[in-house]
Amino acid sequence: MKADYRVFTRELYIFNILNSIREAGRISRVEIAEKTGQSRASVSNITALLIERGLIREDRVTSSTSRGRRRIMLMLNPEAAYAVGIKIAAYRLSFAVVDFVGQVKSTLSVPLRVSERSVEMLADVAEDGILHCLEKAKLKLRDLSGCGLAIPGFVDSATGTCYWTPIQSGSSDIRDLLAARLAMDVYIENDANAFTVASQWFGHGKGIRNFLVVTIEEGIGMGIVVDNKLYQGSTGIAAEFGHMVIVPDGEPCRCGKLGCFEAYSADSGILRQARKLLKRRKKGPDPDTLNIEEVTRLAQEGDRQLRSLFHQSGEFLARGIAGLIQIFNPELVIITGEGVRAGDLVFEPMHQCLTTYLNKEQANATQVLIQEWNDHDWAQGAAGFVLSEIYKSPLNKIQISR
Repeated sequence: MKADYRVFTRELYIFNILNSIREAGRISRVEIAEKTGQSRASVSNITALLIERGLIREDRVTSSTSRGRRRIMLMLNPEAAYAVGIKIAAYRLSFAVVDFVGQVKSTLSVPLRVSERSVEMLADVAEDGILHCLEKAKLKLRDLSGCGLAIPGFVDSATGTCYWTPIQSGSSDIRDLLAARLAMDVYIENDANAFTVASQWFGHGKGIRNFLVVTIEEGIGMGIVVDNKLYQGSTGIAAEFGHMVIVPDGEPCRCGKLGCFEAYSADSGILRQARKLLKRRKKGPDPDTLNIEEVTRLAQEGDRQLRSLFHQSGEFLARGIAGLIQIFNPELVIITGEGVRAGDLVFEPMHQCLTTYLNKEQANATQVLIQEWNDHDWAQGAAGFVLSEIYKSPLNKIQISR
């Protein structure tokens, strides 16, 4: 029992040290001890081990406050490990290979109508994409320490269970298929959570202790960071913002319920309503052949009825975000995803309504940021989940052969 406790304590200390170095970029042993609450002796012993194993390295810098003395700073060794992340979307797979620091080494996007492919074919495409991405980064499969999958739907990352995803009935099996083919650990996470990790580590959320992410794509997702930690709930499927019912007995949602946010503010919901509207007209393009990009263009060109759908989407979005701000009191709300293409069609009414739904103090306390969509950010976040798992037990999960 005591031996198990010592192992657990050492791994916790290692995780805290690696995470402190990652967050700071460069940091001294004294600063690590102050930040983590560990003794200086403990920090010295563990960092010596991590240096020996090639996970971190020393960097001597000239101090501006100590008469030019050179301070010994610690930094992660980028070449200590590599991970790959995959974002599985309705119409594409996106890949990112990252180093131990989390910096992207290569990316790739593969157009694919996921719903029309078997899970075996999906695994084939994923495996080929990984190998191509590794070739671009001048790496081999043996250099990878793990693979992360980001997928929309109800995902419990702790158990690796995908309870439901709207994009493919068999997608929940892809983790086990890839793990067997690649002979490595494969982790699965909700795609909005993956983007939230990318924001926390590398993006607008870096250094912010409390922030929210709302993603608008085929569906609506959400990520929550409270006190610098990703909140996932008791079974890992928290923050399903898109499936809150806002119109009882309203428009049908892909999840099977009626009146969800997704049915009004997600790409799939707007497209469904637009097709219904256009079918009542005697002239114009075939509604069933239109995609969301074409519907958005028609609205931007002045179609009043279509513009009203996007305006309604913005109003509903404001109601939801105002509620989130009042519950969580975040410093920042990031809105991103392919749906941001709509621009002022959605976000002008959203901002106008937010001023109505929030009091002045609440509005001033929270920045609402519209971030341009980049699917590789999501893949980078999926790879970030792999790194966070490696940090928990790096001496066991990294093949030290470099």
